[in-house]
Amino acid sequence: MEKSVFQVGPFECAGCAKKLENQLKDTAGVISVKVFPHLCKIRTEFDEKKISIKQLEEFLRKWGYPIQTQAHTLSNKGRKIS
Repeated sequence: MEKSVFQVGPFECAGCAKKLENQLKDTAGVISVKVFPHLCKIRTEFDEKKISIKQLEEFLRKWGYPIQTQAHTLSNKGRKIS
């Protein structure tokens, strides 16, 4: 499993953030998602054998949330590893 944080464009409202969170939760390979609308960040945990960071980025773009900075992967202790 991998954990990543995505910096995305601003959310129009908290409802939009919740909708995106639910869409990501329903995506195959995604284990957990937390959207932080006030920070414009999305934290994900996913099975890298089922879905890649690039695929997650593509889903976000397709749903109208452009990536502002490249996603980074976190270790289990929350330290940046890539």
